[in-house]
Amino acid sequence: MRAIRIGMSALVLVGLCGGVGMGQGRGGQDMLGGMVLRLKAPTDKAVDWPGVRVTAGFSEMVAKKLESQRILEGGVFNFNLRRETAAEEGAGTHGKKADLYLIRSGEATLTTDGELVNPKPAGGAEGDVDGSSIRNGKSRTVKAGDVVFIPPGVPHQITGVNGEVQFLLFRWDTR
Repeated sequence: MRAIRIGMSALVLVGLCGGVGMGQGRGGQDMLGGMVLRLKAPTDKAVDWPGVRVTAGFSEMVAKKLESQRILEGGVFNFNLRRETAAEEGAGTHGKKADLYLIRSGEATLTTDGELVNPKPAGGAEGDVDGSSIRNGKSRTVKAGDVVFIPPGVPHQITGVNGEVQFLLFRWDTR
């Protein structure tokens, strides 16, 4: 239940700001200029990411052919800009972390639920597991404006990318 409350709070925040905001700021410093990576989230101020700054971040990623930019690191949560230009290799689950995807542009097939085929420890965070694919999962097309919540332990995989898909990824510990 805590994970759902946190996920819904992130979703409400995105909707209210009209851009993207999450975490806490640091003394008025411009935190997206230069695409700061792994910025530790202070606890004294809020940070806003207006839509124009999010767009600039994605434009920079396209120019540099980057798939992911960590915008904010809060220890138990992080906020990333993500873009996929091809299907992910394999599927995975997170042991303790939940994901909230907010699809910004493009289209892809997202498969969740079911069970991992050929599971093995991912080598990342505790409890993360990789697999070659998902058996008996639920596949659906995701596109701009869609929001998907993926709890810990639920397999997920992106396939069928139509050109490029860009999304905001909010990830946080639930346990």
